[in-house]
Order: sequence, then C-alpha cells, then structure tokens
Amino acid sequence: MFKWNKIKIHYLLRLTVFWFLFFALFRVIFIVYHHAKIPDGEHSETSLSFLYALRLDLATICMLLIFPFVLWSFQQFYKSKFIHQINLSYNILLISIVSVLSIFNIKIYGEYGSLLNTEDLVYLVYPKEAITFLSVWSLLLLLASAAFFAFIGIRFYRRNITNFSLPFENKKIKIGQIVLFPICLFLGISIGSKAVPENEMNIHYSYIKINNDIATNNIWYLGNSICNRNDTLYINSHLNAE
Repeated sequence: MFKWNKIKIHYLLRLTVFWFLFFALFRVIFIVYHHAKIPDGEHSETSLSFLYALRLDLATICMLLIFPFVLWSFQQFYKSKFIHQINLSYNILLISIVSVLSIFNIKIYGEYGSLLNTEDLVYLVYPKEAITFLSVWSLLLLLASAAFFAFIGIRFYRRNITNFSLPFENKKIKIGQIVLFPICLFLGISIGSKAVPENEMNIHYSYIKINNDIATNNIWYLGNSICNRNDTLYINSHLNAE
C-alpha cells in the first residue's frame, strides 16, 4: 500500500497539502448538501469552483501556517518534545475549529443563503440561540458531523503529516529555509487575497451566486467579516463621540 509518510516531503509542505485537501473536502460536502440550489446543466461550471478557490485557499493556509512555522523554526535549533506537543495541540485545535465552522457554514447557507459571518457566530457562542431555527436533534447532528470530520482530519494529520521534529543537519539549508518560508507565506497571503475583488468578499467567476460562494473559502470569509466588523465599530464609535 502507498504510504505518504514514507516520502521525504518537508513538514510545512505536507501541512499545506493537508489544508488544501481539507478545504476541498468541505467544498464537496457543501455542493452535495446544496445540489438542489445549483441550476440544471450548470454543474460543470460549479466544478470550476475548486480551481477558482485555490488562490483564496492558499492565502488562508498561509495564515494558518504562520504559528507552525515559528514552532518549526525553534524546533530546528532546540529540539523539544514540549514544542512538538504545542504544535500538535495547535493543529488539532485548528482542525476542530475549521470542522465546526465549516459544518455550521453549510447549515447557515441553507437557512439564509449566505456564508457564515460575525452575525451568525452568536449561534456558536450561545447554543440556545441556535434552537430558534434548529431543533435540538438538528443541533446535535451538526455537532456530531463536525466531530466526525474533525476526527477524520486529526487522524489523517497524525498518520501522515510527520517530520515536524526532524532537524536539517546542514546549517545553510536550515537558515535558508527559515529565511525563505516567511517570504513564501507573505507572497501566498498577498497573491491569494487579491482573488477577492475590491469592496467584495466573494470570488466572482460565475453569474450563479452559489458558485461564487462555493469558491470562497468560508474561513477567510468569516475572518474578513470579523475584521470589517471591528473596523465598522471603531469608525462608528468615533463618529458618535464627535
């Protein structure tokens, strides 16, 4: 049987591929769950969402990789089980959060026709609010689904995304990577974020709204929504003070 963990691929590259696959998985689930919203004969255009999603997925992944990169850099000089455990805990927590947010995003889209944003977070922070449009059983089903996909993601990560603690013996290669990776992360965030048109939070490649929403990374969308909300609150508070 083919075993990915026996191939010598850099840890951060493995992690990058993992997140691309994980985001694609939830994109498939989104399409299957909302297939009735896609007009007949337009599914081929919907499949293009995987291609148009790559840039924004890349930007999101580069943001998620900043902390693992810092830990990996320390691990190259101070190999420590504690640093390894911090990195493992961070990624497990991140996989769990992404699973919960992505599953609820699919449900919210079915209710309101929009991706999960700051206004919808109240249903996660205060589960009692979710019962206003969800039955208890539906809420439990969503949580169980999120837990299931989190389990799959964590299991895949622990079995295949290895080599975090493997140090590079050549100091020049080691330092070169530590210098090069931040540049790559910055370029990934910069290039990927340009996939979002000015004054818009969706990727527009189709005249069908749901296709554009499928191509939009829901984690990036939520983060952008939070940042924009904070900016709006800041501006409003100053206007009121005047």
